[in-house]
Amino acid sequence: MRAAVFLEAHAPLAIEEVKLLPPGPQDVVVRVTATALCQTDVSVRAGKYDYGAPMVMGHEACGVVEAVGSAVTRLKPGDRVISSTAPCCGVCANCAAGRPNICVLGLAVRKPLRARRADGSLATGLYGLGSFAEQMCVHEASLIAIHTALPDAQLALIGCGVTTGLGAVLNRTDLKPGGSLAAIGCGAVGLAAIQGARIAGAEIVIGIDPRAERRADALRLGASAVIDPQTENVAARVRDLTGGLGADACIDAVGLPATARQAYDLTRQAGSVIVVGLPPRGETFTFDAWQFFLSEKRFSSSLFGSADIRRDFPKYVSFAEEGRLDLGGLVSRIITLDQVNEGLDALAAGEVIRAVIVHGAATN
Repeated sequence: MRAAVFLEAHAPLAIEEVKLLPPGPQDVVVRVTATALCQTDVSVRAGKYDYGAPMVMGHEACGVVEAVGSAVTRLKPGDRVISSTAPCCGVCANCAAGRPNICVLGLAVRKPLRARRADGSLATGLYGLGSFAEQMCVHEASLIAIHTALPDAQLALIGCGVTTGLGAVLNRTDLKPGGSLAAIGCGAVGLAAIQGARIAGAEIVIGIDPRAERRADALRLGASAVIDPQTENVAARVRDLTGGLGADACIDAVGLPATARQAYDLTRQAGSVIVVGLPPRGETFTFDAWQFFLSEKRFSSSLFGSADIRRDFPKYVSFAEEGRLDLGGLVSRIITLDQVNEGLDALAAGEVIRAVIVHGAATN
């Protein structure tokens, strides 16, 4: 099969012929029908995160089960599935306690070698997936079966970006109908958070992004107002829009110390600050301890939208079927596997929200 393989930072992914290794007892072989390009893929290629090499890239996918291991119980050949960057075994201590997004399998599923290259070397898959390929072999805990007529190119987005933003709002804030939310960063994750705020019934939804095209996307997908942080006083605008109180909740989809602090400052007393963008290693968030104590603000992170994929993936599919969640509005470009590097360049430059690789006769 053909796959896009990461070999070294600051270099294009290599399109190679590789062979999947045989599945283990709890593994599932999936024919990938669509896989989206994510900012994490951009960051790995750029050397910001080191997950090793060689590695088949990609982690946001939809596909069809072709084969299952001897111990697989939840899936069967022919099932249509969405992949998840956060596996869920359903039985570990974290899953049983209602925190399946931090399932104890999280690290273990990323370690197995998954493909043999032409030179005999073995490659892993990003996040235990490796979806920039015609097939992938993954642990069953990383897949959810779904039943819908929605296009593959849209369903793939649920596997990472949409769930990260939408889940952070629906699972980690107490946003009420008539409430207010500000989203810093209006890429795919921030735009999903904006849609989540609308689903939750928020009246004031503010998108903050320096790029004019992303602000336009925010308005198109549900924001009631947008702010250009390069030309406007963000804190003053948010106060004006929220009656001087600040937002009930603020999502930081960027994850830098400066944006995390900005999110804190934009949030009202006793409001929720949720950091969903992945911060650089070694950085710190700094607040005045006295003011933090008096504010009663809840400052936290949300890993993969704090999602329970067995519950949330089908729910998000239903939202899309009902027209409450616009997945198609996040797909900027359909590409082929051979165009993966051009797609990553476009994503890095902010030219697309999501580019999606679609294989063969996948439903577009």
